[in-house]
Amino acid sequence: MAGQGIAQYSRPRLFARAGVLAAAISMTSGLMLLGDVAAAPNAETAKRATSAAADGVWRAIDAKSSELKKSIASGALDQVHHEAFAIRDLVAALVTRSPALTADKLAKVKTAAKFVATLADRLDATGDAKDLAGTKQNYEKLTTILRNLRANYAD
Repeated sequence: MAGQGIAQYSRPRLFARAGVLAAAISMTSGLMLLGDVAAAPNAETAKRATSAAADGVWRAIDAKSSELKKSIASGALDQVHHEAFAIRDLVAALVTRSPALTADKLAKVKTAAKFVATLADRLDATGDAKDLAGTKQNYEKLTTILRNLRANYAD
């Protein structure tokens, strides 16, 4: 009975602390990004700050894409979904870190993000099925989409 009472009181505190920590991290990252753009004296400086944020996301995408390529090459198909879903999430983050893009380019980024999400699901399915050929095909499609997506940031 005593152990049960402790569990009742410790779980809510644990979840409350985790919620506060997540909120603090979220607020801090948002403030840091807003701080860079808000401090910008003109549109060009704002564009550079936004570009720097997108560049950081692209570096992470490149790293995860490299890990995905290695997993496929080594036949570690049970790891494919980890990298594929990380890439999906990073590409989705580009949408919010690209306000300096033209409306046309931002629309292309949003469309590409949806297709990257579909390809991540396909990579997960082919990896789980141990379908090496299908996984390679989906990886090639993903690299093509990422290459085309990156072209929107080449200015």
